[in-house]
Amino acid sequence: MSARQNDGQRNPGSLRSRYITLTLLLAIIVISVVLLFYKGIISTKQNVAEQLLVIQEDHSTLNRIKIDLLETYRNIDLFLLDPSQGNHADTAHSLISSSLVKVREFALRHRLGDLDVRQEAQRLATKYSNLKESVTALTELRMDIQRQYPGMSISAFDMTGPQQQVINSLLILIQEIESGNLIPESKELYPLLLKSYTLWTRAISQMRIYMANRLASFSTELLLSQANSLENLHNKFLEDVERLGWLYTTEDSFEGETTIRSIEKSARQWMNLFEQVRAVSESDKWRGDSHTMKTVVIPLTDEISSSISKLESWLSTQENGVVEQHRKNTDTLSTLLFSIIGLFMLFALGLILSLDMMVFRPIASVTEALRSKAYNHKSPALIDSDSREIRYLIEAFQQMDAEVDQRQDALEHQALHDYLTGLPNRFMLNQRIEYQLLTSAQSNQPFTLFLMDLDNFKDINDSLGHAAGDILLHKVAMELSQTVRKIDTVARLGGDEFAILLPDMARDESQKLAKAILHTLQQPFKLEGKLISVGISIGIVSYPSDGTDIKSLLQHADIAMYHAKRQKTGFSFYNSKEDFFHENRLSLISDLKDAIENDDLDLHFQPQIDVKTNRVCGAEALLRWHHPTHGEIKPDKTIELAEYAGTIHQLSLWVIGTAMKECAAWHAAGHNISVSVNLSVLDLANQNLSGEIGALLKQYRLSPFYLTLEITENGMMENPGHSIDMLNGLSQMGINLAIDDFGTGFSSLTYLKKLPINTIKIDKSFVLDMDINESDEIIVQSTINLGHNLGLKVVIEGIEHHELMEMASHYGCDQAQGFFFGRPQQGDEFLQFLEKSRNGFDSLAPAKRPA
Repeated sequence: MSARQNDGQRNPGSLRSRYITLTLLLAIIVISVVLLFYKGIISTKQNVAEQLLVIQEDHSTLNRIKIDLLETYRNIDLFLLDPSQGNHADTAHSLISSSLVKVREFALRHRLGDLDVRQEAQRLATKYSNLKESVTALTELRMDIQRQYPGMSISAFDMTGPQQQVINSLLILIQEIESGNLIPESKELYPLLLKSYTLWTRAISQMRIYMANRLASFSTELLLSQANSLENLHNKFLEDVERLGWLYTTEDSFEGETTIRSIEKSARQWMNLFEQVRAVSESDKWRGDSHTMKTVVIPLTDEISSSISKLESWLSTQENGVVEQHRKNTDTLSTLLFSIIGLFMLFALGLILSLDMMVFRPIASVTEALRSKAYNHKSPALIDSDSREIRYLIEAFQQMDAEVDQRQDALEHQALHDYLTGLPNRFMLNQRIEYQLLTSAQSNQPFTLFLMDLDNFKDINDSLGHAAGDILLHKVAMELSQTVRKIDTVARLGGDEFAILLPDMARDESQKLAKAILHTLQQPFKLEGKLISVGISIGIVSYPSDGTDIKSLLQHADIAMYHAKRQKTGFSFYNSKEDFFHENRLSLISDLKDAIENDDLDLHFQPQIDVKTNRVCGAEALLRWHHPTHGEIKPDKTIELAEYAGTIHQLSLWVIGTAMKECAAWHAAGHNISVSVNLSVLDLANQNLSGEIGALLKQYRLSPFYLTLEITENGMMENPGHSIDMLNGLSQMGINLAIDDFGTGFSSLTYLKKLPINTIKIDKSFVLDMDINESDEIIVQSTINLGHNLGLKVVIEGIEHHELMEMASHYGCDQAQGFFFGRPQQGDEFLQFLEKSRNGFDSLAPAKRPA
């Protein structure tokens, strides 16, 4: 008899009704007590809440002022860095004005409050007014180059007169002798005049170098060295002038002695003016904006921050007082709560006793039954209860028990089977292979594993849709299941990849089965009213000849499958020779050495375009190796082999020499463009690299200006100290140096400043989607600006359609390369390409972004 039938006979009372009655009685008592305290507590709470709200608003205002102050400082820094970029000065003025309004509003709200707070708020408003005036003055100063660099004004205007006076006077004396108006008695006079003229021009050049380095913000040690060098040149010049004055006392020159005194006077005046320039340049006043920032703006912002902190401290003190008031109110409420708790304790005592009898014991029996169910033990008898709710609980447990058994079976099937085809999944296949490995090891019996992949399945998905692809996969699964034996396992590993485990099957039998599968799947399938043919590639491995564990068997089956797919043979047994790169590393290394020595390698060249002129300005040399047995070897594998075998230096020199040879041929044909060659990081450890490259340049009569050596960003950072020394040597030869794949590594900007590079190449991973990806666009634009600010040329890679080229031009990139201009070509083909593109690329039809 069911629980509900017993309910109808015995009609137990509702536990809910009993507790509702008790709860209502207790509620009446509690409400009566609460009403006694309610009015006072609510009034106090409202007062506290209003005060806290005002304090929070004040805190928010001060916090907003602090944030605006930081943002103001940041915009001032950005403006000082480059006034031409953005509207940072206007933003800073706007933030200061906005903060000044907030401060005055704060002071107005507290005009009747604490005197110290009112005075501090008024002082803060005054400081903000002063800051506004200071920032305005700083802005005007930064835009006035003479005020910005006071030393430059002296050098540009004051020093020009005496400087030119010395030059003119020396030229007059030299012209007097050269024209024959004076035939000097002393043979020393004319050479000494020429030497003095040269010393004076060198002094002027040294002064200009000093000013240029000062503007470039080089260290004061370097400036001191240059100033000392200038002083030495000037002293030597004055010594020569003094000697000239003595010589002219014996010469019959019309204005010789007068002119020499004029020269000495002008030279000393010029040097005195330079000392003024130096005094300014080597002090903290060499930049007007920096001096203003240090002496005015920064102290003002510090004072503002201090005032804000004082106001925040006062607000915190006020808030603590309000919180204390709230605490007292809370204490009163706590007293009320404890009273209520006492009443509830009495209620709870009776509640516990009744619950133990009518609820806890019956529920404990249900819990024990659930635990027994979890461990698959026999469930104990359930304790009945005279309450309706517990009776329904027991009935629900019994119903759940039956449904859990059904769902457990369904979950086990789902965990081990593919949802689409119903076949065993990868997890179940691995379990069965593990079992088969144990069984075959004991019985010494082989077994076979098929790994299969549908051919051209992606095309079917793309043309007919994924729904049609799912139908096709289900039909293929059915065909495979019908083709194999009952003891075999057909599994779907994911996508269009299937596997078959064949216990106790030899090689010959598996070959027959593979042919049967190929024959079956050659028959067209009908999808959406169309007949679709689908092929399959099968890789076959056997235990134990092809592997003794799951990992090796699956890896080798995968190699065999892709061999069958490449060779279009339908199926293929695993052959260790197919994995040639690992198995034949030693022979490949030997072949590479022979290829270098016998000149059996090849170079292809990809054009580089000058963005401004739209003409070819260079080409990047790319290595190609066609192995007589294994076909094309990827460039990265070739480099890996060379580095592993220690032949990377020979390979790099072969590439550099061949590239120079081709470049010389382009020049002979009238195309004066440069060639770029990639260096391995190991090349930087070759102490003879500079000399060997110099010998090649001499051999092919190629100017180092037309050679660019590229090395990756991470390559330079592996040993930055040694890299800088090697690259400095190459740079001093006149060779251009470039960082390749810039942005993909983790180079330090500190080292970037020290490296003697001319060019950075932005990696194509940031370029290919920059017309549709805002993050990539920002990275590319920022990198171009960074390169130009550092005085570097910027080359952008990966230009594959017209929109990317337009963006590269808009952002001011110097050079570009990519498939939009042409794919890598052999030397003779590239020369023909140069002839066709002699007039630039404007005449070519622009490629659009692929759909």
